[in-house]
Amino acid sequence: MKNLYMKKSAAALLSGVITFVGAASGAGSAEAPTEEDTSAAASTEEVTTLPEDEDSDVAEEPEIDWVKADISDYDSSMSLVSYELTTPEMLSGGESTAETPKKELTEEDVADMILKRRALKKKSPSLTRKSRSAEPTAVELYLSGKPVGYVPPERQVSAEASPGDFTFVTYGWGHGVGMSQNGANLYATYSGWTYQDILFHYYPGTYLVNTNSTDDEVLTINHQPANCTTLELLSQIVFNEVGGTMAYEAIKAQAVAAYTYIKFNGDDIHDLCPKANPPQIVIDACQEVLGEALFYDGDFALTMFSASSGGCSANCYEIFYQDVPYLRSVQSDWDGAYDPHYGTVRYISASEMRNRIESRFGVSLSDDPANWIYPLYSDQTGYVTDVCIDGQLWVKGYAFSLSMGIKSPKFNVSYTPAAYSEPESDEPAWTDEDDFIEDYEEAKTEAASEAAVEEPSTEPETSETTTEEVTE
Repeated sequence: MKNLYMKKSAAALLSGVITFVGAASGAGSAEAPTEEDTSAAASTEEVTTLPEDEDSDVAEEPEIDWVKADISDYDSSMSLVSYELTTPEMLSGGESTAETPKKELTEEDVADMILKRRALKKKSPSLTRKSRSAEPTAVELYLSGKPVGYVPPERQVSAEASPGDFTFVTYGWGHGVGMSQNGANLYATYSGWTYQDILFHYYPGTYLVNTNSTDDEVLTINHQPANCTTLELLSQIVFNEVGGTMAYEAIKAQAVAAYTYIKFNGDDIHDLCPKANPPQIVIDACQEVLGEALFYDGDFALTMFSASSGGCSANCYEIFYQDVPYLRSVQSDWDGAYDPHYGTVRYISASEMRNRIESRFGVSLSDDPANWIYPLYSDQTGYVTDVCIDGQLWVKGYAFSLSMGIKSPKFNVSYTPAAYSEPESDEPAWTDEDDFIEDYEEAKTEAASEAAVEEPSTEPETSETTTEEVTE
């Protein structure tokens, strides 16, 4: 099989984990390696003696007799993470501001990071037993050929914020890259799509193969033996991801995506969690597609997925950094009508927002909350690609959404100013031109009346006064 180790390393490294202080991610929540750690790794003999031929078979390296350490003995830099969340500052080498936009990675930066990653990966060997006779074979196509069909319009969202609150309206749940689990279920339910229709829709340009290795492979969880068969472990993971009530073809699509994701990461399961006692429908679905995986250009694809994607999936480079050819935006037609997470409204007070931003991103915010959040949107997908915080710092939209505890990087945000009390004053407060004219006329009339009272009277004394004098 054609070895695309460099290409896969780049996708795994730069598609990205975003690690930031005080926030945990579902995918790769461990802290990023320090500069000292990565510098030391890059200087090892393994890096300096890497073969120049990138097509050399890494799997043919001589096996090493080693004792597996407890997972607590491993630092975060040694985990096999598929898409590490990395802050722009970590990758750009300096802080970005509104005046100085983010620095793009050069080819030399990427190459250097890949070398360091390869050195670290060699320190965490896989437990997989590679079958010498098993070769991937093509999977017979089973496509429905059915169109999407009529899709109801997207639901309308309304929000009423209180003064002093930020209002977030989110569309979907999760990063939005790759397959929408909710969308897969709806395509299977309402469009009659097969699992292959679903997979080829969300991962365009990929193709299906059967690894023929499930009888020989030993999957690991966080580098520890799973102590169960591939079918058992895959069924538990799929059960945890989509349950047992989704459409059968959607469960099969999830099984293929999860298995491919595990194979991409060296047969190690680091950010997918198994759930015990899967129902028979999940086991049967996984059995039907056992060993099937998505390939791209001769190697396993990075089959990312999330709960739902707010009407369309996101381009990988919008949410993370790497532009993966098969992780491009596609429609997720049914999400807008039937996704329960489409149009979720959340209110966060200005004081809570200040605490969250300052504690998670290490900045001191200005006094005007209206200046704290400036999102940049993708013209194609509507996802927030980056957020400028108070003109001081740029962060990725996904990192920001995780920090704020909102469901998706596809969001709208607004701030409602707190009620303002005018100081007591004798001066009228003009609100618009009509009020100004009305109040001006009233003031003019009142002033004329007061002037008339103050002028000395030229009229004769009243008859009442004259009568009193005469009586006396």
